[in-house]
Amino acid sequence: MKQEEKYVYKGKTLIKTTKSDGSINYTKRGIYLGTDSKTGKKITISITARTLKEFDRKVREAKLNFERNGNTRKETVQIEKFEDLAIVWFNSYRTLVSSENTLNRVSGYVYNYILPKWGDYIPNQIEASDVQIWLTQMANNAREAIDSRMIDKRGKSQEFGAIFHKFSDIFDYGITNFGLKNNPTSTIKVPPRPKKGDERVKVLSDTELSIWLSFLSRLPNNRTNTRFKLIIDCLLQGGMRINELTALEISDILVHTSEISISKTLMWKNNNKQLGIKGKVICKRTPKSDSGNRRILMTPKIIERLVEWHDYMNNYFKKHGLPESKLIFPTISGEYMCDRNERTSLIKRLKAANLPAYGFHIFRHTHASILLNQGANWKEIQVRMGHKSISTTMDLYAHLAPQKKAQAVELIQQKLNELSA
Repeated sequence: MKQEEKYVYKGKTLIKTTKSDGSINYTKRGIYLGTDSKTGKKITISITARTLKEFDRKVREAKLNFERNGNTRKETVQIEKFEDLAIVWFNSYRTLVSSENTLNRVSGYVYNYILPKWGDYIPNQIEASDVQIWLTQMANNAREAIDSRMIDKRGKSQEFGAIFHKFSDIFDYGITNFGLKNNPTSTIKVPPRPKKGDERVKVLSDTELSIWLSFLSRLPNNRTNTRFKLIIDCLLQGGMRINELTALEISDILVHTSEISISKTLMWKNNNKQLGIKGKVICKRTPKSDSGNRRILMTPKIIERLVEWHDYMNNYFKKHGLPESKLIFPTISGEYMCDRNERTSLIKRLKAANLPAYGFHIFRHTHASILLNQGANWKEIQVRMGHKSISTTMDLYAHLAPQKKAQAVELIQQKLNELSA
């Protein structure tokens, strides 16, 4: 049976507890550590030890730890390397931003550009001259990628100015919250962003599109290729973005009117190493912009193929004991499809057809080009593409209608001939 008694030790009253097995421990409540520097409150703790010697040691350690922690019980973060500061800053930044696209972009700045260069540095030891050399090199890399028309631009981002400004924000955060002495970026000059030259969107020419369609027709008739060809046909006929297409559910297929309802999009949510969260595809229940909410008229045959594919996949799930899915293009486990994986397959097949290695957006642009050259009006194209304003549509695609340019010249010359006759 446990017994408790008061025990006076060095002027302090402890509770001495003797357990049924004969073991003893000493407990003291209300041991004063000091006044919390952040809250102004008196801090007291309880300590239990098996011996009086251990009791003295635990009291000394508690007081020393309190002092080392800045005389506060509030959580503090130890900043030793720039990586520590950058991670704390980004965790704070993510609470202020709701857009996953923005978070993904800034995460790329931090983990692909800033930390590989500065992660092991002591923040107060980073000098302005080092920063200027780094920024100039990033600008040179971006210019090299543009001049050589590189397809793979990893490590050569044209967003070096935005990367630098986030780097500067991290220092400002350190000055405000962790007592850094200065921001070495304050006197840095950001080089101008290199011009891209011809920034007009690319499309598949009639010849290239004919080659591509012929290549698709020769693919073996299996599940992977059937899905792939359906995706390509939908993009070419509907002009939607790939992540709008892969977000479609069966309720978005309007059979009676042969329309597809676009009201959401898929996006990638980055991982969080600190929280042990893996990256994944999520569905954003709103499109890229309000004008992205639209209905796109399709051929009845495409609508039929979409419904048949949905039925096929749900029969597959049923056969393998998996729950049915509302998605038109789920993975074989019923989850959202990642366009990154599909893009790898697309590029591989474009190369096999001896065509340039474009992404899925090439079919969206090709869709607009076909409409223009077949005589569709600008307003109809704007609505189908989901652009906020018609000026956006015209700025992007005006150069894609060479046939219309030729017709314009003919019309002008025809009128001049009439007047001079």
